[in-house]
Amino acid sequence: MNNIKSTDWDNSSSAYAKLAQQGPVLAPCERLLAAMNDASSFSSATTILDIGTGPGTAIDLLIKDYGTEMPPSARLIASDFSQAMVDATTSRKEMNIAAGKDIENCWSRLEMTVMDAQNLSQVSPGSISHAMGSFVYFMLPDPRKGLLEAHRVLTEGGVFACTSWTMTMEWFQFLVLAAKRVRPDSTFTVDNMMPEAWTNTTGVRTELEAAGFRNVHTEYITFDWHIDDPERHAEYMVRSSNMRKTILGGFSDFSDEELNKCAEEYVAIAKENNNVSKAIAVLGIGRK
Repeated sequence: MNNIKSTDWDNSSSAYAKLAQQGPVLAPCERLLAAMNDASSFSSATTILDIGTGPGTAIDLLIKDYGTEMPPSARLIASDFSQAMVDATTSRKEMNIAAGKDIENCWSRLEMTVMDAQNLSQVSPGSISHAMGSFVYFMLPDPRKGLLEAHRVLTEGGVFACTSWTMTMEWFQFLVLAAKRVRPDSTFTVDNMMPEAWTNTTGVRTELEAAGFRNVHTEYITFDWHIDDPERHAEYMVRSSNMRKTILGGFSDFSDEELNKCAEEYVAIAKENNNVSKAIAVLGIGRK
């Protein structure tokens, strides 16, 4: 996964933004925010930094669930290394303001910036009370560097939280099965898709502690994702350049007709499973 470039996210940002609004990241994001609030209430926040914000899913949940609790003086910053993702968050901000959903002026004071998680040089040391990265660090070329940067910008006692995936993500298994139905001799697999250290609580704890975080807590988040729009999800899984890069072998030699068949088989497999995909994520949280 760590070979996905910012341009790949630029190219797939529109489709991903639609998927993320009701996608599998929601339940882990909700747990991440709850754990952060339990560790250090958002009512005490001075600056909250969302690292790798994507289309703003975590920020959206933060404002909806905790907007009335955050101090009016607290800064909110959303960053991503993809300009298109920052633009998607900006669009979400503008839509919420236009719709009269600017809870406690949170959207109006949200700052957006293009920034690599491995280089937060735009952020002053010790200036962030809460930092989070939803499904970010395992995709970095150098995850440890990213964690060290998050640690650097936190205030003493500041809270950091992140999520990653275990190998239990049934939507990827659906994709592998769809490919094999179209091409039975396919060698597709997801076995080596994730860096092993990020697929379990022990590994995530080790990574956070090695970066200097203390009072580290890790846990599994098990949930069922109900796929509301199987056709749209299938199209994203089959044709997104990001998805192709995460599966060994990819779809590079599949014809358009075979891709169409893969999407059809993906929808069929989802329906065979009542449009429910099981998943397990990992949460890691610690203090500076």
